Amino acid sequence: MRSIPALAAALLLAPAAGFAATPAADAPLGVVVTGSVAGGGEFGLSSGKSGVVELEGAVGYELALGLRPEFGLAVGFEPDSNVAVRPGLRWSVPALPLQLRMALDASNSRGGWKWRWFMLGAATELRFTSVFGLFVGVDTGIPFSNRSGVPLLIRGGASFRL
Repeated sequence: MRSIPALAAALLLAPAAGFAATPAADAPLGVVVTGSVAGGGEFGLSSGKSGVVELEGAVGYELALGLRPEFGLAVGFEPDSNVAVRPGLRWSVPALPLQLRMALDASNSRGGWKWRWFMLGAATELRFTSVFGLFVGVDTGIPFSNRSGVPLLIRGGASFRL
């Protein structure tokens, strides 16, 4: 259990250690597949069910200037079982292992499909090879309705470039 904070600290300190993101040119097809697990809270809800646990997978295509449109699918386990779709855009800051993300989130959480959040996030990625990397980040967002709270998720996962 103590190795998780150590791994998170190592990934967060990666920029200081000089680990820079490799350019998109090293991925022959430009396709990036990511998988992650996230946990955190959804604040401002009157129901008291504020914990969030989810798995997310996304597929994106790297364009010039570090831009990557992507489409994500998340399966949530808390506060209730749900599925969410997340079309979005990710930007990898040139020469830094820093990524900024924005996405829309539509979910069947709390009955029926509805737009839940406009998500904003930041992550750092440690690239081990031109194909494989690990990342850790934080996501938050703006709720679209009073049935959704303000999310705060800590996310960790892996990326594969094809």
